[in-house]
Amino acid sequence: MRRYEVRGMTPDGTPQDFARAMPADPHVDEAFCAFAHGTLIATPQGPVAVEDLAPGMTVETAGAGRQPLLWIGSTVLTPPTDRRGEIPVLTRITADSLGLGRPMPDLVLGPRARMLVRHPGCRALTGTDAAFAPATGFVDGMALIALRVVRPTRVFHLALSGQQVLLANGVEVESYHPGENASILIDNANRMRFLSLFPHVSGFSGFGAMSVARLTAFELDGLNAA
Repeated sequence: MRRYEVRGMTPDGTPQDFARAMPADPHVDEAFCAFAHGTLIATPQGPVAVEDLAPGMTVETAGAGRQPLLWIGSTVLTPPTDRRGEIPVLTRITADSLGLGRPMPDLVLGPRARMLVRHPGCRALTGTDAAFAPATGFVDGMALIALRVVRPTRVFHLALSGQQVLLANGVEVESYHPGENASILIDNANRMRFLSLFPHVSGFSGFGAMSVARLTAFELDGLNAA
């Protein structure tokens, strides 16, 4: 079981804050495990720590300008209680390793974060020059380092209208979107329970469009090897 905490708004703007204890599930974890505590999200007033954001605030996006924040989810990752359990892994990106001020300061992303990658090979895979790929796939052991969770660690995710490109410590990271096939991948027994975590939508169509394609970690490896 894992405790998931939600701060969101209904479509008419009514705030809703609640917590649910639910069995850990990959589809649910993806909605809560992108940003470590202290991540700085770009807003019109300047960078704001992710834990200090609130639904209704405006954040800066890359490509879509200023957008209202509709939903914040958080949970606590803990190390396994026995050797058979899977150890959650974070990704630390050292300052300036992706370019000047990218990131600034160091950025720690959760296990389900996706970063924007620009590569000529993206066009053959997605038809565009950029795509999102799992942050864990960028780990090189030098500038981007895998960190095992050794103590309880709170992580967050953020949802806006549709899929957006957030700026986290100056790095382009995907906002939460369940994916275009979520309604098929999540079985009927869990579908309503999953949707109940998102008061800003009434169904999967409420998450809006996806404007940027996604790559798998395997596809990202192929680009890096090319």
